[in-house]
Amino acid sequence: MTRFYSIAAFFLIFSIAAFTQEPLKHEKKIYVDSEGKVYVSKDLPIYFKISLSPNDSTSSFVIPSESKQYANPMYFDTEGKNTLRSPSAVDPVTKQIVMPKRDVLFDVYADGYAPVTKIKMNTPKHTKNGVLYFGQGFTPNFEVSDQYSGVANTYVSLNNAPYQELAKSQKTFDEEKEYVVSYYSVDHVGNVESPKSIKFCIDRTSPVTSFKINGENKGNVVSSKATISLIAKDTLSGVKHIMFSVNDGPEKVYATPIPLSVLKDGKSKIRYYSIDNVGNKEEAKVIAASTQSVSERLESADPSAFNFYIDKDPPVIGLEIIGDQSKGKYMYISGRSRCKINATDDKAGVDKVLYSINNALLKDTYSEPFVIEHDGLNSIAYAASDNVGNFALAKTQQVFLDRSIPNSHLSFKGKVFTNRDTTFISKDTHLVITTVETGSGIQSVEYILDNGNKETYQSPITVEKDGFHTISYQAKDNVNNIEELKKASFFVDNIAPQIYYHFSVTAIGKKTVREENYEIYPSNVMLYIAATDKASGGERIEYSINGKEKQSIIPLKGFSPGNYEIEINAYDILKNKSIQVVRFAIEE
Repeated sequence: MTRFYSIAAFFLIFSIAAFTQEPLKHEKKIYVDSEGKVYVSKDLPIYFKISLSPNDSTSSFVIPSESKQYANPMYFDTEGKNTLRSPSAVDPVTKQIVMPKRDVLFDVYADGYAPVTKIKMNTPKHTKNGVLYFGQGFTPNFEVSDQYSGVANTYVSLNNAPYQELAKSQKTFDEEKEYVVSYYSVDHVGNVESPKSIKFCIDRTSPVTSFKINGENKGNVVSSKATISLIAKDTLSGVKHIMFSVNDGPEKVYATPIPLSVLKDGKSKIRYYSIDNVGNKEEAKVIAASTQSVSERLESADPSAFNFYIDKDPPVIGLEIIGDQSKGKYMYISGRSRCKINATDDKAGVDKVLYSINNALLKDTYSEPFVIEHDGLNSIAYAASDNVGNFALAKTQQVFLDRSIPNSHLSFKGKVFTNRDTTFISKDTHLVITTVETGSGIQSVEYILDNGNKETYQSPITVEKDGFHTISYQAKDNVNNIEELKKASFFVDNIAPQIYYHFSVTAIGKKTVREENYEIYPSNVMLYIAATDKASGGERIEYSINGKEKQSIIPLKGFSPGNYEIEINAYDILKNKSIQVVRFAIEE
């Protein structure tokens, strides 16, 4: 026979061992079940009596036995059914032997076996360090079996308290602590089971799961190469599983760190929780991930989740020239220029910037703008990394350091004459400024004429005003290298020579021809011609007699009788020309 009992509880089996509370006293006895079967404890003495009535009040007599040593009292030797036999049945009416003959049997059941009580568990259990744990919702079932007379009752003792009938005991296990439950059962003839004890602890607390970022990270900005480890702790029964899902996908059992590469661009989330070994389940937590820009991610942050941001992008880098610069075949700079490396990262932030000059190995750490030391073409290599390990590929920039000073030169194109330390020019003479520059090229040439304003030289200059003049000038290249101021003086001579003439004898008369007055000279007269120049000086005198070919022999003589018109041309060094006409007549 088997009975089942149940009690709502939360516990863990620690051991089934000896108990400390003494069981109750239980009397050995005879038991008649509902079918009239008689059970007797095998430990009890048995006396067989005879009576003429079934009534208890009728006199009865002990039946003697020849085996006096083993009867009255006698003990059953056999568990279970024991039979008393009369060889022939007699009809109670006719008092005749019933034919065919049959036995009359009397059965008595001897019961020397105590019940056996077991506990069946219908919720998860777990043994840790020799302790059995159970969690919420655990309901233990007492399963009791007895071979013969059946189970009369089961008794329970909690934490060494006196035993109570199971049906009358109200056991609750609400607290997370250690419990000891002792129990035993008794059958209907008083056989008592040896008490058993269960030692257990209640685990009602869910695990606590945290996460760790493996790899480059700063604050809540992490590298796309990083992984996330989930770490769960449980102080009682221990963690059974960590569960997670990505972007509301199927749940998986966590085994190895989660690579951030499984997350998509934009917004993603990892949902996770833990379950302990007795079924306590943690409230799910969320890690929210984003690859958005700073402004976008601040607006979309989930306040109920830990938000982190996946930084897949390296810093943005560029080289800036501070100061003199000119873009041509190369980027030209001066010795005053500084090179500034700009690096920005709107997520993790810039960690370091490296650079080198004329070296493929990025060996220098950038901290502030620097100057180039070597003249000519230089190659600057630079790169940057952010705080989560994203590395911007190295860039190179060629710069040409131009520290050469441009050289300008003044020359005169046209009429020019130099006498000693003075240069004479005319108003038609051009002042030409030429330059030589081997680097970035000429940006401008500026000049000041006399005490005038500064002008930019664009084309040859002419000066009309007579007299001495001074010009100051200097060239500047495209990176603002400027030569020392140069000066030059010159004299503008626009005045032609003054012509002088006279005759060797005095005129002998006068006459008028076609309203022109002529002085008359004898045939032996000679004409002398001269010219003076106040500035550059005379160069030559030419004359033409009556429109004929020019001559330069002075004095003029050997005149034949007639009328003469002589055109005299005087030139100075700058080819300034003066003209004078002399008219006279020759007579014998």
